[in-house]
Amino acid sequence: MTKFIAGDATDLALCATLKHEYLRCSDAFEEFARVAETMIMQGEDRRLAFKTYNAYTRFIHHLYEFLLAATQRDRKDTAEIKHELADQYIHGIAQRSLNNRREAILNGTAPPWENHISAFPEKVPKEFASQFRKVRNTALGHANPQRHSLSLTDFYHQFHMFLYMIYVDSMWMWGRVDDDFPDLGQITAFSVMIKEKSPRN
Repeated sequence: MTKFIAGDATDLALCATLKHEYLRCSDAFEEFARVAETMIMQGEDRRLAFKTYNAYTRFIHHLYEFLLAATQRDRKDTAEIKHELADQYIHGIAQRSLNNRREAILNGTAPPWENHISAFPEKVPKEFASQFRKVRNTALGHANPQRHSLSLTDFYHQFHMFLYMIYVDSMWMWGRVDDDFPDLGQITAFSVMIKEKSPRN
């Protein structure tokens, strides 16, 4: 059975998974920002490109998986989502983020550091979600020959704006971490420590 209702055990487990996946996405983005800044300051070389590529593809992978899980929660169904439907949901999420950004600029509620309205198109490109999925699958999800010729650079310059908007807009709900790190079940119970087993009676 894949259906669930808000607040039940499946929903709570899925929420913990969403939190975990977003935090992994955030870790990857912070690593990407660090190595990308190094590239900007020091110039390009193959080793640095390798590290930057790896960090960015981890960000892409975890953001994509986060969005798939968020879509399952929206549908209240943990069944596997066909890629055509996933593309529709992800495109809709990106368009909503874009609309919110543009509306905030137009009505004067955007923060002072926000870009001018001209920096934001009215529509998310129709191929965004399918290209997002393709890059996720090729650059990290599967080891296939297409990775050698896939230009992550082109993808970054065409679509990073939309990934970043989704990432930032999801942060308020899924990215907050207090001093007391959240309990994520067996994820945060993981340990490599050797522990004594309780003696049996």
